[in-house]
Amino acid sequence: MNVPVILALGAIVVFAVVMGVVMAREKDPQRRATALTRTGAAVMAAFTLLGGIFIGGYAMQEPGGTTGMLMTLAWVLPMLILAVAAWFWPAATAPLLLALSSAFIAACVWLAFDRAALSAFLSDNGPVIAVSVLALAFPAAVLGLKRTALAGWLLAALGVLPLLITIIGRSGAVGSLIAASVVPLVCGIAYLVSARMAGAGSTSGTIHPAAA
Repeated sequence: MNVPVILALGAIVVFAVVMGVVMAREKDPQRRATALTRTGAAVMAAFTLLGGIFIGGYAMQEPGGTTGMLMTLAWVLPMLILAVAAWFWPAATAPLLLALSSAFIAACVWLAFDRAALSAFLSDNGPVIAVSVLALAFPAAVLGLKRTALAGWLLAALGVLPLLITIIGRSGAVGSLIAASVVPLVCGIAYLVSARMAGAGSTSGTIHPAAA
């Protein structure tokens, strides 16, 4: 079992334990929803940090040097810029993330059915599909603190579609992609459940006027 898979499984275990404790202690749906969203975001942030350290360390070994540093900065800096934008300007960042994710998934479809291009692309750039999932999922998780339901669907799509397309197209190894996809998928499901809880809590808390 490789390191990314271990990190992904560890993140899921931590998420499950924390949410078990929260659900046992909190009875209010709104507080449960808030805790679920924040826990999902925290787990995604921790996984991104550890995954980034692993990917950066690998890049510094091969190709190493300035090239490895530039390859790492090429995805880390845009990811951080998108995350900051998602926090401060969620309304403007949401459609941008949707457009970037749609373009990424379309590229996955094209590469899945053009194996020669995919082979050359991966040979030159490494596991760029898995890295792209991570680079888009973290800003989406930050967006979820402001737009929970939308971010939940976006994370679920990032967690499922690239992996599914790669498997159907038999377009390469899926080990690193599975590791990169599992946590965004779990985080996305958590956001969707949280949004549903918050909606149910708001509905149940509504006081209807008495009939005249």
